[in-house]
Amino acid sequence: MSNGTKDRSGNTPYRTLRERILTLELRPGSVLDEASLTRQLDVSRTPIREAIIQLIADGLVVREGRSARVAPLDIDDIPPLYDALLISSRMIQRLAAEFRTEADLQIIREKMTLFENAIPSQRGAVLSEANYAFHLAISASAKNRYFSEFYERVLIGSLRFNRACFSGNVYATKHTKEHLSVTAEQHRDILQAIENGDIEEADRLAVEHHRLARHRLEKVLSMGALAISDQTDLSLVQSI
Repeated sequence: MSNGTKDRSGNTPYRTLRERILTLELRPGSVLDEASLTRQLDVSRTPIREAIIQLIADGLVVREGRSARVAPLDIDDIPPLYDALLISSRMIQRLAAEFRTEADLQIIREKMTLFENAIPSQRGAVLSEANYAFHLAISASAKNRYFSEFYERVLIGSLRFNRACFSGNVYATKHTKEHLSVTAEQHRDILQAIENGDIEEADRLAVEHHRLARHRLEKVLSMGALAISDQTDLSLVQSI
């Protein structure tokens, strides 16, 4: 067994476990057994324990006594989660418009382009990560680690709910192309407002972007999504 911090694919245990949780390969409530994970990832227990600690900080794992479990998904958490997402995204985009640098803008622009380039594939996992990276770049440009840490945790929470709700959903599949087009357009508008230093416009666009995501989620939930335990095919249709 390797004493290093990377598994055989070159990923750190943290990244590997995070991906498995976000893609629901590791289901909500499932136990993270250290001994089993060390064998699977061919690493020592130390990086596994470090990964679990980080995942707990991200809100993706919870500690129950000596056991660690994938954090449960409770549909009742969606309204407060999306309220937190709205408030934090507004503040992050306001701060980004005020404090961004030219270097920040270049990174945001690069992440936006990566998202747009991923659209033709309609691979949900790739699109979700690209969308997440775009918003993280904006978060970094806000220059406030307290807001950024909170915002990033809320973003991760929304990723999990989206995965659960959109996997195999007929509505999501039917409207994916339209949604991606609107999302990309809003990304461009957000970047423009931040580039212009227009704080009020950045704030307004944060509300508009949030409304797009929340409406899509509510539409899917109204169709009875989030029955994760009953799904065997969790191939991600599109979950941003």
